[in-house]
Amino acid sequence: MTPPFKSFSLGFRLLLIFSLFFFNWFIITKVSSYVLHSVLGFDNLLDMTNMTNLSPQEVNTLIVMQGFGTIIGFMLTAMMFSVLESGQFSGYLGINRSISLKMLLLAIVSMLVAQFFITALVDLNNKIPIPSSLNFLKDIEKSDQDLTNAFLNFKSFSRFLVITLVLAVIPAIGEEMFFRGLILGDLLKAKVKPAVAIIITGLLFALIHFEFQNTLSIWVLGCFLGYLYYISGSLWLSIAAHFVNNILDILLKYLYNIGILKTDISESSVPVYLTVLSIIIFAACLYLFNKWKVQPSFVEEELPNEEAME
Repeated sequence: MTPPFKSFSLGFRLLLIFSLFFFNWFIITKVSSYVLHSVLGFDNLLDMTNMTNLSPQEVNTLIVMQGFGTIIGFMLTAMMFSVLESGQFSGYLGINRSISLKMLLLAIVSMLVAQFFITALVDLNNKIPIPSSLNFLKDIEKSDQDLTNAFLNFKSFSRFLVITLVLAVIPAIGEEMFFRGLILGDLLKAKVKPAVAIIITGLLFALIHFEFQNTLSIWVLGCFLGYLYYISGSLWLSIAAHFVNNILDILLKYLYNIGILKTDISESSVPVYLTVLSIIIFAACLYLFNKWKVQPSFVEEELPNEEAME
């Protein structure tokens, strides 16, 4: 049986992808609203204005909601749509392709050294004024940041493992399946120029996070993750890099909470020389990636590209 979406044009498939995503997100929102109202007594998440003083039950409920929201919104959408496009999802998304150990180690090193550069981008982004018409984004961002701080307010190792699963493992897999495996994969299979496809996907990745003050850094991160997927044809390389980026904040916060670190690194400024050194080492990593890249075999099955961008 021919997959029903295989013959559709690129533009129509992208429209269907986000239609399915928002449908799944609508279901998540309805379920979340029910849980918030029936279990926690809130009408919606924005009513929880003082999230730093949430009870353990409230935090646990929200952690579970966060994990299932990512699974259904990103992971399930990517799996469902790839089956409708190709009849299967593991090969289509690049999940069944292995990566070399040297590429994996280089991805980890790249993300570690890039943290100083990413912090500099956040500082630069903060200097960009937000239009008054978009002030509502500040409320969304503050609510999300307060919720994250509530999640990271822990000292037990068991809670560290749970938070790592929900905020590092699941998002790394789910978001990479959706943005790199599905959207970027579709753009590349439709013969959109790789640089254009990577930049567009990275921007979508940044915008969907609704973090205005971090838009620039998330965009650059999304482009790098897209580049890793493009040069390897394997989703695992971008998943590994994404996980390293996510786990760093959790690990450093945990070490600060239990007293091993005396300073909260997330609140510290980065010296200019470290930023410059970070950029130099990161550029060297990109050179090695380009030298070790493999032929992007995941674009062997071409899809219609009547609306592909030049």
